[in-house]
Amino acid sequence: MLGRSWIRDGWRAGRRRVVGLITPALVLGCAVVAVITLPPAPAKAQQILVLVQGQPITSFDVSQRIKLAQLTERRNLSQKEALEELIDQRLKIVTAERFGVTADKDEIEKMFARMGSRSGRSPEQLTQALAQSGLDASMLKTKMRADYVWNNYVRGRFSSAATIRDSDVFAALESKGEDLTRAQRTTEYTVRQIVLVVGRTANPGERSQRMAEANSLRKQFTDCETGVQTARAMRETVVRDPVIRTSADMSAPVRKVMDDTPVGQMTAPEVTRAGIEMIAICNRREVVGESAQKREVRTELENKQFDAVSKKLLDDARKSAMIQYR
Repeated sequence: MLGRSWIRDGWRAGRRRVVGLITPALVLGCAVVAVITLPPAPAKAQQILVLVQGQPITSFDVSQRIKLAQLTERRNLSQKEALEELIDQRLKIVTAERFGVTADKDEIEKMFARMGSRSGRSPEQLTQALAQSGLDASMLKTKMRADYVWNNYVRGRFSSAATIRDSDVFAALESKGEDLTRAQRTTEYTVRQIVLVVGRTANPGERSQRMAEANSLRKQFTDCETGVQTARAMRETVVRDPVIRTSADMSAPVRKVMDDTPVGQMTAPEVTRAGIEMIAICNRREVVGESAQKREVRTELENKQFDAVSKKLLDDARKSAMIQYR
């Protein structure tokens, strides 16, 4: 939806880049939006399979990791693959903590709670849902800890290693068949946000009336100068100051809505927490600047470089670690 996308993509667009590279790792690719119920496995004696820096990884840990991959990532791991991932996980925590990168229990619990809220569950409900599928929540929390500390550790090393040049970006764009001239131009929008305030305790009839008022305003809105005056004359309506945005700072769905809305008109009304919101497009022009395509390619290259640094650091950790298979 445009209102939420607008707030997320617009007002904090500049906070992307390297921090954005690590977000998927923190949420395990896709959050636990639905927990598949698996039949509980019969109890088995635990067997120590490997010692990593003196810490054991057991057959039970491996079975838990296989379930975790099935539930959160829709992956089917073999016993060997699960064991190697657990070894890497242990090394990530040990290596990051050696360099002072840690995550206390409260941080992990907050991350776990946020994951549960994305699927409409409290932490207790998420823990119970996982248990019903035969998975101990501590396995998920440990992976969250490993991903968190490792990505922060790698990010610290990556910042000095990142050297994405414009020539690299242009070469990648050319290989994709992109127009290099277009890649150096972006669309600039001058916009105004208009909000018809709706109280949280408003009844359905009041909300319906406000939506009708929003649609009526949208039909009358033919240019920003007179349209803004009309909006300001309406009851409980907020008109934001003009803001300049560029297409490179928007997600693809938001860019489409902005391009499909003629200058001097407004986007379709959208219900948000504040009320009913619309965006007035007051001006649109093409300017010299980094296009969305160029920024996306730059991010792809940064991701690849980040992954390469991560792999090298993990390989180095494996070489220097004491790993004893039993």
